[in-house]
Formats: sequence, structure tokens, C-alpha cells
Amino acid sequence: MVEKWFWLPDFASDMVIWEDDLEGIAPDADHSFISYEGMVPYMDHLFDMPGVSDASVVVGWGLGAFLMLKNAEKRPKGQTWKLLAPYADYCSEQGNWTPENLSFIANQTVTAVDATLNALYEPIENEFGDWQDDWLNKAKSMSPELMFQGLKYMARNRIEHQISGLDDVLVLYGKLDQAISPAMTLELKELLPGVAFKERPKAGHWPPMLLF
Repeated sequence: MVEKWFWLPDFASDMVIWEDDLEGIAPDADHSFISYEGMVPYMDHLFDMPGVSDASVVVGWGLGAFLMLKNAEKRPKGQTWKLLAPYADYCSEQGNWTPENLSFIANQTVTAVDATLNALYEPIENEFGDWQDDWLNKAKSMSPELMFQGLKYMARNRIEHQISGLDDVLVLYGKLDQAISPAMTLELKELLPGVAFKERPKAGHWPPMLLF
């Protein structure tokens, strides 16, 4: 039976731009890359999204990984998870944002999307490689209204209680990540008992470096 891999993106992202690289992790599998705009309507009920419950492996990156954890009670038995740069609270003291300033840029997104994207780009502009530019160029084509919804969700939601029973789950994070710091990801350790955490010492925020 062919494995089905389901890929969930970070905020304002679409991992299909790295499709050729990412499919290399399982070249014989059937891969489905979901865009940010396709994910937003399902933030509170992720497993109602067509295809996600039937996947053999779900890979979530940043916001996508956070939504997987928020919806973990609906995870199908036997489904493998790979969480890339996940977090318990995007507005953690270990990060770049508070609920107040993230809500502020969310509110300005509909009328000044470039200012919002530039603010999010600034911490990552000096990361290794050109992936941050790929992200920015893709983000500029997305719906400002859906960006607003995502940022408000990120400002208002956090994981505060343990999530048990997460077998066959791997957390990968980059030591050089400037968007979601390793400290933000490591805040999940006490909340995800038994889950394996693996640091990529030469990786930043980007999936091609986190997975290989």
C-alpha cells in the first residue's frame, strides 16, 4: 500500500515551493501539500479537512504543527506525526511577539499587508539560504483576510495542558531558528510526555533543512 503524506504549512506559507526537495524523504509516497489558505478554514477542526484523517504521515510546520497539537484528540490511531518547529505559545516570552503587538499587526494586515509581512520577515532575513525570500514572495500572493485570521488565532491560542498518548511523534527544530526559537519549541517538552525531540544544529526555520 502506498503511504499518504499530508503536509501542513506555517503561517502564510505553502510548502509546495520546496516540493521536489521534501518529497525526497519518501519518494514512493503520495504527497499532498496544503497551502496556508487551504488550512485556515479548518484551524479549529483540523481533521475535518479532506484527506488528513486518511494520511499515513502528517507533517506540520510552525502553525501547522501547532494546529495538529490543538486538535490532537482527533488524531487517528496509528498515524505518524512529524512536527517541524512547533510551539506551545507563539507569544511566549522566548519569542519575538506579545499577544498585544501580534494582535496589532493582525489588525493592520487587511489594509497594510506589506508592513505585516516585513515585520515577520525581519527576524529571519539573515538566516542561511534563500528560503526566506521564497516564503516572502509566496506570502505576498495570499489573502490579507486569511492572514488576519491566522495571526489573531496565533495571538489568542496556546497549549497549556499535557497531551498524552502521542506515540510515533517526532519533533524537529533548528538550533539557528530565528522565527520560532528552540526555547519556544522546548517549552513543549513537559506538555508532550514521551515525544522525541531532535535538534538540527545547522538548521534554521526552513523544512528542507529540518528534515534532511
